[in-house]
Amino acid sequence: MPEVTFRSLQPWALLPMKPRVDRAEARAERDTYRHSFRYLRIPRLPADCPPWVLGQELGWSVRSPLTLTMKPLDDVGLAVPDSEDPHQVGRRLGGQGMWQRGKDWIATGNTAWLHLGDYRTPDGNWEGMFLPNGLGTVEWRLGWAATIPTGTFLMVMPPPNGPPDGLTVPLGVIPAKAVNMMTARGGLSIAVQPHRDVTVHRGQEVARIVLLHPDSLRTTLQTSTEPRTATPDDTEREGAGAMPSTESAAADQGTASGPEAHR
Repeated sequence: MPEVTFRSLQPWALLPMKPRVDRAEARAERDTYRHSFRYLRIPRLPADCPPWVLGQELGWSVRSPLTLTMKPLDDVGLAVPDSEDPHQVGRRLGGQGMWQRGKDWIATGNTAWLHLGDYRTPDGNWEGMFLPNGLGTVEWRLGWAATIPTGTFLMVMPPPNGPPDGLTVPLGVIPAKAVNMMTARGGLSIAVQPHRDVTVHRGQEVARIVLLHPDSLRTTLQTSTEPRTATPDDTEREGAGAMPSTESAAADQGTASGPEAHR
């Protein structure tokens, strides 16, 4: 079985957590309604729906390591000639802060909150938890590292119930080589984009990470418009005078039936 390892690199880091659905609590609430109220009921529990439960328990929860308010970034990408000072260029163009990303620079306003996550490294220096990433996004360093099997991928996605209101988590897929190399570069980081002032709290889920098998990215799609060919089972059923079940008929037509159709 593939093994994934999470290792804390900073004392403030919160390692990813395996999400679990509390079925017993959900059923107890349903039973309380049934026994205590004249009219009100919970006719259907999501916790009794296997596809919903699997979706909720997919992967591992990425949690915020601190409480702070994020603000939208109005940033612009710049090239700075060698003869000019980057910070003077940034001030001239209205940027409060300048960050170098590769050979270019990002100038942005609303920079004060970016420094609230500055943390001390083991060698006594200060590092930024938040770095402008361009197009309004921010690289968020989480203080922990992941090791995943060679050849696999790590998908970063929003939580099933959505990230904090006002925050976008772009979907991304990272190959194992890049994930495992991040250990020596301060650990895993994710991209987020605040669209308005949004407060996140320590321990709050902000993203979900999922291990992907390489076949998930290599699988090819085939479609067909040919009519369905009768199988030996169909012939036997017709010979016995039996009618196809509702579920079978619905499956043949590509539709769901019963309670599953109303999800």
